[in-house]
Amino acid sequence: MAGTRDGGGYMRRSGPGSLVVLCGGVLLGVVPCGAPLAAQEVKAGGQVTFGDDADFGIGPRVQMSLPWIAPGIRVAGSFDYFFPDSGLGDPGGDYDYHELNFNVLGDLSFPDVTNLVPYVGGGLNVVWQSVPSDGAADPDERLFGMNLVVGFRFPIEGFTPFVEARYELEGGQQLLVAGGILLP
Repeated sequence: MAGTRDGGGYMRRSGPGSLVVLCGGVLLGVVPCGAPLAAQEVKAGGQVTFGDDADFGIGPRVQMSLPWIAPGIRVAGSFDYFFPDSGLGDPGGDYDYHELNFNVLGDLSFPDVTNLVPYVGGGLNVVWQSVPSDGAADPDERLFGMNLVVGFRFPIEGFTPFVEARYELEGGQQLLVAGGILLP
């Protein structure tokens, strides 16, 4: 078990992997509680994200509909690996930034529009960042926050493109714009 000495005890450190396992367990716990898996429509794909602080990021996204709650309600989980400019004269240098997001999204209904589906939602984010700090023993930090999400998806046969804006309260504390494609 990896740990650091902290005032007489050991403190366990965990990375993004432990939270991914936790969120995966939550999703697996939700599946048996409702409709059969075939009715839940699980989609997976990728996204490209631009942040006003973290610059450019890429990562996977998984989404699952929750028809037993209400039509148009779904959960979306994503992990973004960012390539920030460290601002230290070394673009992409030693500054690392990653995000894990878990959001509940709901479609807004407009009967006359069929090829554009707006949605809103909110959720949680976890940010891992490592900032070089001139010899400090531990420059890594993990931050927790909330998301406010607004976006559009464009249902097309065989795949679903989407674009969304995500504002982070606490955690990453930035505005992000993401776009990507989900496959059935």
